[in-house]
Amino acid sequence: MRPTLRALTLAAALLVPTLTPVAASAQVDADAPRAVPSSGVRFTADDGALLEVSGVANARRFLGTVELLPRRGGVDVVNELPFDDYLLGLAEVPRSWPEAVLDAQVIAARTYAWRSIRRGTFRDFDICATVACQVFRGAEVLLAPGGDRWRAAVERTRGRALVADGEPILARYFSTSGGRTYANEEVFDSSGAFDYLTAIADPFDALSPLHRWEVRFTRAEFDAILAEGRTLSATVPSADVERLGAADDPQAEVRVTGQDGTAVTVRAIVLRDFVSSTAQRLFPDRFPPLRADGRARLPSTIPTTRFDVEVTDDAVVLHGLGWGHGVGMGQWGAHGRALAGHSADEILAAYYGGLTPVVDPALPGTIRAGMGAADLDAGPVEVRLTTPTRVTTVGGAAWSTSLGTWRIAADGRRLAVIPPRGDGEPLALTPTRAFPGVTWGPGRTPGSVHPGSSDATDLRITTNKPVLLRLEVTAADGRTVRTDDLGLVEAGAHWIRWFHDTAGGARVPAGRYEVRLVGVDGEGDEAGEATTVV
Repeated sequence: MRPTLRALTLAAALLVPTLTPVAASAQVDADAPRAVPSSGVRFTADDGALLEVSGVANARRFLGTVELLPRRGGVDVVNELPFDDYLLGLAEVPRSWPEAVLDAQVIAARTYAWRSIRRGTFRDFDICATVACQVFRGAEVLLAPGGDRWRAAVERTRGRALVADGEPILARYFSTSGGRTYANEEVFDSSGAFDYLTAIADPFDALSPLHRWEVRFTRAEFDAILAEGRTLSATVPSADVERLGAADDPQAEVRVTGQDGTAVTVRAIVLRDFVSSTAQRLFPDRFPPLRADGRARLPSTIPTTRFDVEVTDDAVVLHGLGWGHGVGMGQWGAHGRALAGHSADEILAAYYGGLTPVVDPALPGTIRAGMGAADLDAGPVEVRLTTPTRVTTVGGAAWSTSLGTWRIAADGRRLAVIPPRGDGEPLALTPTRAFPGVTWGPGRTPGSVHPGSSDATDLRITTNKPVLLRLEVTAADGRTVRTDDLGLVEAGAHWIRWFHDTAGGARVPAGRYEVRLVGVDGEGDEAGEATTVV
């Protein structure tokens, strides 16, 4: 199969180092202008356009505006975007699940995010992007398989949220209840009780692979884990492990007794967190163990505090149920209800005290999602602009409308910003040059003549700044043979191979053709001169 024109644009520079002094996507001009704004820098794309950002956990592409802020000797990333575009980036349930589940999840998430905005918990953003708030992955969810089903759920439920006493409710949700949800005050005693967050039986949850789970430690493994604890190490070698309180009591404690009679009592949640992290560190091949269905590992060594303990001569076994905090809507329970024919409204009413969603005009228009600190281990954050993008300081001062790769690094309490090479300069694009009679293969490079081979032509241009590149081929009678948008190229030299074919793949008749590589910069300026190919 022939390489595509787009692939050649990116790959050719690597194939012809002798003819291409600038590797378009890799080099940064050390003499490029540097600016150090104290407040940060913003990149705002047009509606539907994507921004590509390096160094962000679980996300690479974003809609809307990406804001980079100087924080604690690093770079914080915030994605500001329309409220429903934010919902498009949530990764909370599989997109293959029934529509009723997707709709219920969108409404719960919309309500939760709205409440977060109203509460103003965070300083520079409205909501975080992790399980501590809601899992947000930029545009990755929308672009992944099934993204169209999730988009449809957002559109079907547009404007709908759960409201009580004129305010968005605290629409907590989680994965698996194990058969019973908790009341809010049982788990989150600091926030108290809510009429719509009460404990309910949840039999529809039974289809979850985490409805019931088991974790088995050998006695030697369990003692090795206890030995890592500051207080629990006193119980090694252990003799007994006993839960003090019901399995579904989130405030229950666990007592560990050593063979010498030393007893240490800790809260079940403390034991869960300590054992989960220590087991995975000491025995990574064993923990977390497989789920009951054998298809994947448990999400953590001990998924919840809902477990009973069995101690035998050879093992310490935890028999548990569920995954997640257990308050509000159980996602697997919602799945089971949808399969039983329940609508989204019925699912929400079951988990939120009979409340059903309403259309509320007070919903916000935008939201700011805090993506956390960028990973700078591999170097500065790179923001790649593949469509014309407005670049400003956080304070609103205009910088440019730009294309190409910007690099941002921490500089104490400020940011060091390196624009793409040539940014801000007038566009300069060399005329298209053609090298006919070439070959494609080992030992050959674009532009090298090989007698007897005339099935393709190599085209070469050099640009002083990033541009969107376009190939135009016109026959002698003025007919357009093909037009190809080749995407973004950085400043430097670029090779394109044309295989003497039309846009449909048919070989063109012999004759003269005008071939032009056209570059359009971020300001919309265009340049490019044609050459004749026989």
